[in-house]
Amino acid sequence: MLSGRRVRAAGSSRSGRHAADSDRQVAWPSRRAVIAGGIGAGVLLAVPVAAAEAKPGSGSTTSGDPWYAFLYGTPGSSPYPGGSFVAAKSPASASSAASAPFQLASQLAATPVPSPDGTTVALVTVAGTTVTLNLVGKTTATTSKQGTLALAGVPSDASILATPVFAPGTTTVALVLAITVPTTGGTLRKTDPRSGTVTTGTATTWKSHHVLAYFDSSTGTFTGPFDLADEPALALTTAAANGSSLLLWTTPEPQAADYSKSSPKATVLSTVSAYPLGSGQSSFAVPSLAPWPVGEPVVTLASGDAARLVYGRDLQVCSAQTGDISSQTLAPLNVARAKPSAITMQARPDGTLFITKPGIGTAFIVDPSSSFAVTAQVSFPVPQAPASAPWSKAVLSSAGDTLYVLGGASSGGVSAYDMSSGALNASYTQGGLQYGGLSVLPNGNVLAVGPAHPRLTFFSPELSLLGTADTSLQIAAVF
Repeated sequence: MLSGRRVRAAGSSRSGRHAADSDRQVAWPSRRAVIAGGIGAGVLLAVPVAAAEAKPGSGSTTSGDPWYAFLYGTPGSSPYPGGSFVAAKSPASASSAASAPFQLASQLAATPVPSPDGTTVALVTVAGTTVTLNLVGKTTATTSKQGTLALAGVPSDASILATPVFAPGTTTVALVLAITVPTTGGTLRKTDPRSGTVTTGTATTWKSHHVLAYFDSSTGTFTGPFDLADEPALALTTAAANGSSLLLWTTPEPQAADYSKSSPKATVLSTVSAYPLGSGQSSFAVPSLAPWPVGEPVVTLASGDAARLVYGRDLQVCSAQTGDISSQTLAPLNVARAKPSAITMQARPDGTLFITKPGIGTAFIVDPSSSFAVTAQVSFPVPQAPASAPWSKAVLSSAGDTLYVLGGASSGGVSAYDMSSGALNASYTQGGLQYGGLSVLPNGNVLAVGPAHPRLTFFSPELSLLGTADTSLQIAAVF
């Protein structure tokens, strides 16, 4: 997690050390270039790079043909690539050839975010201090709206982390920006423990604060930006929106000087604030329960409140009116021993929540209107790598009646379960081939992502093989 303030050698992620050996000056890699080198780093700290124009390739269509899967990942052609966004069209049948995937955008400044209804994906790029938001249609693979936001008073070497948040039932997309500004001063020295050689660099202090802006997808215009003036703060936030407000979790920067054994200080708590859509003035700001925001799953409930899944088992529900938080442990997740695993949570059109933790081989649905009672649950063999990217190891069909999961470590392939009974309905295996992630396309077809070429395998809803396609993208997420 990026701290709002760190002292480090310029361009290096390690602190310098002083030694009495001979010194030499070195050209350390730029911090910006290193940050751009991986999806994980790029998600936490966006790199100011130019936006790529969205240009569909030969496999695209403007007829609304709903067969697209979207892929986000790292291209292998550059030593420090940013995130790329690629569209892949499913074959209509086993007799039709799969089209080659085509790139929609590159050098993204944040992980793409799908809309609650799954019809649109928000993409963010940053060029210097200009932030661009593109809304891409899931059934057309083209940009439906684009907006540009210029940030005044932000230095060109600032780092910008952008988080788009769809407000369900509205045309508003909130944009939460964490702006981290460097201040240089002093010299750091670092000693190579094997050779004794000392290198020197400039000490840099980084401080973060947050800015809000609101994009109207009907007009293509921004309202804001609104500076929250919360420096120094941790850059990471958690955010959710309903039809009237943005709920935002932020954390003040813990200062090392405030802590000592002789003078201990109270634990730093996050703050949850509510901002009326289009405003930079909160209607309330109250302390929040631990943990600090770290990108944990959060969804908006039908009531307008926000549900935040923490510690891998607890559901915290935050009132959109007062900020009051209630917490309960979800029984299917309360397993003492579990393989490390990603956890996903999704709000469904009927108001229920779909939650899955592949590391313990479970997926279930809870009903918020009935005190989050479990209404359906499926157990399945644990996949070979439940904690690897992409995280989507188990996905629910649009109708909510079928659960698609990666096959177990011994069998591989893909399996389909009846969500209401837990019965295995269908499976596909090919010599124990292990896939890494799954996605359900708008027309019901299923995409499985593999580690080797060809990376993409398309199935019908009944798991009949439709075809394969290849991409050089190292895939981090599937939409």
